[in-house]
Amino acid sequence: MVRSVRVKSFCIFMVILPVFVVQLQRVMAQSEDPGDDAYEHNRQGMIAMSKADFEEAIAEFQSAAALVKDYQIIGRPLVYTPVFMTAWANEKIERIPDACREFKRFLAIAPPESVEKTKADHAREYLKQHCS
Repeated sequence: MVRSVRVKSFCIFMVILPVFVVQLQRVMAQSEDPGDDAYEHNRQGMIAMSKADFEEAIAEFQSAAALVKDYQIIGRPLVYTPVFMTAWANEKIERIPDACREFKRFLAIAPPESVEKTKADHAREYLKQHCS
């Protein structure tokens, strides 16, 4: 009798456990910092850029920028914002309208104190030479 109760209890536990795990994963996913995902997309974009896979890089940078609109990933070793990198990748494959749009966006959203002079200068020069 005791063994039967233990077996039933174990069976109930095995049915409930997966449901509990799924619910726990949902709660944890909702509480995660979107900066973690943005950082990973940005990192993957940088890897794609290093391989000259500009299409993949653009997709990754756009995913990063969509997750954290103003790109305030605090305490991360990021040198390039995904918006700037999207523009630069578009520049590399000569998608001039897309590059123009993203360089304008970069200059509009980046706080002046966080923009490296060379990036801002590059964006302004590109806009001057290629964009109306």
